[in-house]
Amino acid sequence: MNFNYQLSPKVIAFIEKADLEEISIGCSRSQVFRIKKEKETFFLKIAQKGLLTSEYEKLKWLEGKLPVPKIVLYDYTHDTEYLITTSIKGEMVCSKYYLNNPEGGIKVIAEAFKKIYAVDITDCPFNVALDYKLALVENNVLHNLIHVEDLKEETLKRFGSLENILKYLKEHKFNSEYCFSHGDTSLPNIFASKDEFTGFIDVGESGIADKWFDLAICEKSIKRNYGEQYISKFYQELNIIPERDKIDYYLLMMELYL
Repeated sequence: MNFNYQLSPKVIAFIEKADLEEISIGCSRSQVFRIKKEKETFFLKIAQKGLLTSEYEKLKWLEGKLPVPKIVLYDYTHDTEYLITTSIKGEMVCSKYYLNNPEGGIKVIAEAFKKIYAVDITDCPFNVALDYKLALVENNVLHNLIHVEDLKEETLKRFGSLENILKYLKEHKFNSEYCFSHGDTSLPNIFASKDEFTGFIDVGESGIADKWFDLAICEKSIKRNYGEQYISKFYQELNIIPERDKIDYYLLMMELYL
């Protein structure tokens, strides 16, 4: 097995005599492995130190509030972090089953959002609202982590540069409708078993934020996986009238995300 990082002794002990498979789906900056051990399945994430701290803290806070993986082991060295969690029952709502049954997938996704909205944010210590997100994208632009050639053709035609997009986003902020936010509600992060929502993965960007951010991310992912015609069905299931200006604002912001 090819590891990009040196393993800690605790991780080495845990994966001894286990079967490992590297997982490449998603846009994570971590190296991810599926572990099969004693008839159970676990997941191991390995990343540069600091990149898994947020997910570890949020998994702890979310226990009992949302169906998310349980922490089995968290460890770190001077430059690397390791997180081993249990698996979520079911499969991604972009699996072959749901691609062939998008109507059922939409119902599951809507149920997942209802679970998100049910999380009480009164004592939530994690703020990932608009100013936090703008700081992230500004950092990406200032440090040349995003390139003009990565932009959509129509975006480049409209704005001309990354700096102009950032300026637009800063000048067109709006009042947020705060709720708990998963932070990356793309279909690979939502799990289900047939018509039953079973849980979320990848909660490192979760916290208090504007509800339209998660909706925009999910809309983009539904379009990519199921087709544009299912976007309206998604909002119908949630009984939400989409506010296009806010959704389009976040879709534009996502072009400056890593």
